[in-house]
Amino acid sequence: MGNCSACCPDQTVIGDIVNDSFCGNFAIPCNSDNVDVNTLWRLGDGFFDAGAQTAATVSVYYDSGCDRAVTINVRKRNNTVESFTVYPSNTRSLTVLNPVDVTIQCRADGGVQNVCRGKYCIDLHYDVLEPQDFG
Repeated sequence: MGNCSACCPDQTVIGDIVNDSFCGNFAIPCNSDNVDVNTLWRLGDGFFDAGAQTAATVSVYYDSGCDRAVTINVRKRNNTVESFTVYPSNTRSLTVLNPVDVTIQCRADGGVQNVCRGKYCIDLHYDVLEPQDFG
């Protein structure tokens, strides 16, 4: 078996591991720089303040659009970004620890459509920390 630490939060954190899976469709305008439009998912501010961790697998299917490929960016807690590229009629996935948001970039590259269309799924695992008694 492989190393589970690459896909699951650290088991030493006190609390329960919760799993969420959600999927959706996207239609991103070509060359959009609108963060609200380009963001597929964002973790709430302050999530890591209590020491919680997350892990996620992001899967994207690119159907068609104005670009030869779409770029998926997964920003992590330490503010680094892991990216991957998806070509038309293909699906790619990436698993990361402590993601904070997932965005998609669709750049015009001579295509005939004015949007990039596809589907995404995010499988998220995170700690639900138990309250600590500091009194």
